[in-house]
Amino acid sequence: MRLFSPCLMVLFSLCLSVVPLTAQEDGPAEPRDIPRAEWLERALGNSVHYSIDGSYIGREFYLPDGQSVRYEDAFGNCQDGRWTFKDAVYCFAWPGSLVCARHLDLGEGRLAFPSVDTDGTPIPDTMQHGTIVEGGFACGAAVTS
Repeated sequence: MRLFSPCLMVLFSLCLSVVPLTAQEDGPAEPRDIPRAEWLERALGNSVHYSIDGSYIGREFYLPDGQSVRYEDAFGNCQDGRWTFKDAVYCFAWPGSLVCARHLDLGEGRLAFPSVDTDGTPIPDTMQHGTIVEGGFACGAAVTS
């Protein structure tokens, strides 16, 4: 007793062989704005390490209160600030300055932070990239031993 005709088996085999090819043709995911709730889930209590053109420029710790942030540049200079979110724009109030950026998920754990005005208008600037690293850090004197 035959369950499937030979033609149907050939057609089924062809379908199976095409499916992996179309999946492989998909390129990297389109950059996606990270909503506030998702950013809190990812970043709260953790740090983001930033780079420009592959060179480390600093790290930022998102403190557990959900509004405070600590930044340490590559030279060990540290400052505390506050952050807010509105309409896909994250703004950071540092002593004497306000800096805003979008937070983009590039896929595979890669992030990008294009600079914008408070209204989301892009600012021509060098693109910062980053990765989330588990845990935070404290500011203080550098360890010398």
